[in-house]
Amino acid sequence: MSNKKAPVIFFRNVFLAGVLTLLPIYITYLIIRFVVVIAPEMPYLREIPLLRNNEILANIVEFIGALIIIFFIGLIVSNVIGKRILSFFDKIMERVPLINTIYTSSRQIIQTLTMPGKGNFKKVVLIEYPRKGLWTLAFVTAYSISKSDEEYVHVFLPTTPNPTSGYMLFVKAQDVKPSGMTIEDGLKTLISGGMISPERNQLP
Repeated sequence: MSNKKAPVIFFRNVFLAGVLTLLPIYITYLIIRFVVVIAPEMPYLREIPLLRNNEILANIVEFIGALIIIFFIGLIVSNVIGKRILSFFDKIMERVPLINTIYTSSRQIIQTLTMPGKGNFKKVVLIEYPRKGLWTLAFVTAYSISKSDEEYVHVFLPTTPNPTSGYMLFVKAQDVKPSGMTIEDGLKTLISGGMISPERNQLP
């Protein structure tokens, strides 16, 4: 690995750690906010004189601020002390009624999506969905044989940019196409809405 790529890989891994740490918290927040019909705003940034009358600049500053926060959280949870803090935070969330169910479920789904080494997802494939001519990414979870001895592929079809929900489909083996992507590349493509993806695809 070249020295030039090392900082890029380090930044990517730390940023991804921050995203995966915040995602279950964010999902929990969205659901709770929906249940109690609350949509709080944080206008403190827009009270800065320079940003008050400049909507574009205010959005840019908020976006950059969010990136910095995510990276900083990823940096914290990437070391031993940070992992202990995260474990302590998990225990607190697990003790709060209602929130514990949402938070724990979200965290478990994300862990399933991000641990390919555990055998959860076998590979990333392409299937025509929701109709012929439209292709989407899916993750192979298992295989089976029908009564007529046809081979079927079990796939999980996540939604984007939130891969914690989706559909489980049985697809005929001949209708499944290889994507040429690793599990990590498939997840990055989904979470980014296709912005981070290989330049060439395997579509027929």
